[in-house]
Amino acid sequence: MQFLVESKFTQALTDEMIALIPAETARGKELDAIGSRLALYLAADLSAAWQIYQAESLAAVQEMIDSFPLTRFVGATITPLQSAAT
Repeated sequence: MQFLVESKFTQALTDEMIALIPAETARGKELDAIGSRLALYLAADLSAAWQIYQAESLAAVQEMIDSFPLTRFVGATITPLQSAAT
């Protein structure tokens, strides 16, 4: 099943958050490599991100989102997707 994850920072960027960006990027690439994250889109002003995940359940997606280093600074909404193809 596919899921849309919309993410937004819950506070202004700090030095601590900026220092975590390389690890955040690396974790995303790991999920890309195993086929769990299918797409990543960033707002032009970097205020939000939209990601498409492939997983067995909403709980599995939440576990992946929680594995990101910046997760404690980000609010995320997970929406199950249904194919529009008929």
